[in-house]
Amino acid sequence: MKLKIGSKVRFKIINHKRKPLCDYNGKCRNLAYSEVYPYLGKKRFNGWSYLCKKHFRVESKRIGKNLVYCKVD
Repeated sequence: MKLKIGSKVRFKIINHKRKPLCDYNGKCRNLAYSEVYPYLGKKRFNGWSYLCKKHFRVESKRIGKNLVYCKVD
């Protein structure tokens, strides 16, 4: 599976507020659950901006305890 790096963040308007959508591989249209930060100095993981719950679990299993993130409100 080839990953898209540097994709544009898409938003959905809910109750007059912009909510980010998951940008995992550019195809997921779920609301974002967490904002994932890229590792600094490591080339194996360049990171995504936002992930939904499903893709967050996938990446947390793949990366392990080193996944740096914060939850989206």
